[in-house]
Amino acid sequence: MAVTPINSEDRLVQKTFAEHLEKVLGWDSVYAFNDETFGPNGTLGRTDTTEAVLTRDLRAALERLNPTLPPAAIDDILRRLTAWDVSRSMVQHNRDFYRLLRGGVPVEYRDTTGQRRSARARVIDFDSTPGANRFLAVRELKLTGRRTFGYNRRADIVCFVNGLPLVFIELK
Repeated sequence: MAVTPINSEDRLVQKTFAEHLEKVLGWDSVYAFNDETFGPNGTLGRTDTTEAVLTRDLRAALERLNPTLPPAAIDDILRRLTAWDVSRSMVQHNRDFYRLLRGGVPVEYRDTTGQRRSARARVIDFDSTPGANRFLAVRELKLTGRRTFGYNRRADIVCFVNGLPLVFIELK
């Protein structure tokens, strides 16, 4: 069967699933294939296709979930969550990342009086407070690998929670 705009995979499967996420679960949804613009004010806030984390959404979530932390502390947390370290295996990276998501990101900062403080910054609100987390499904997201030259993929749907890509869905 020839693929046409009427029976395309996007129209028949991806769009239907994304609409379910929107209407039933309250997620936001974006179609990115050839429509995504880059830059801080772009569609997703990515600078290019090598960025898998939506740092604009992540920064907004960190500020929303940790209102007492100064901007410098938010910058440190953002760097720690998006660090790209090729010396660690994927298993090590995922284990450490999971701990940061569940237990919070340890951070030290100076308060307004100059006192040194330490805290654990929340990345996701697991208490399900309405509006605390941003859920975003992105259809046809282009990703370019950093480790392997020429590694290009286009995921059917990537589900982001507060800018973090937590679910990759390939539909057929």
